[in-house]
Amino acid sequence: MAGNPTDTDKQYPSLTEMGIVRFNEISHYSLRQSGPDKDVLRIIYNRAKGSFLPHTRKYKFGRAPKTVVADGGTARMEHTYEISPFLLKAVHELDELVKINQHDSSASSHEDLQTDLMNEMNELKQLINESTSSDNKAAVLAKIDSVSKHIEAL
Repeated sequence: MAGNPTDTDKQYPSLTEMGIVRFNEISHYSLRQSGPDKDVLRIIYNRAKGSFLPHTRKYKFGRAPKTVVADGGTARMEHTYEISPFLLKAVHELDELVKINQHDSSASSHEDLQTDLMNEMNELKQLINESTSSDNKAAVLAKIDSVSKHIEAL
């Protein structure tokens, strides 16, 4: 990346090195092993409708071969593979990001829900004003006002 690094670049150096720049759009990720010597990290994004950017990206990481003694009494050796330390750092950064992004999206959806409920309550109030007899209108409007105050308190 050219230019000065931003705060998020410093906060997520592994992801920045992988070429990820839109941290706030990361929805979740999956990690799987592909053969004994390879891991595949799949990052899923929440993109805006009509966006030309991909909704998922895959990254492949090699595993480091390691030879260990299989049994202390014999000279038999086993070959195993260890997960890349870089991949472990990237997964740790993704865990933080997903937690933050899910919290942000739930807060905005809460505000959207509150706005939608208030709009529906106002529409209901207008319908009642137009159609209900004056005897019941005052009681119904008082109840709607009470519910509206509860919604605003959310």
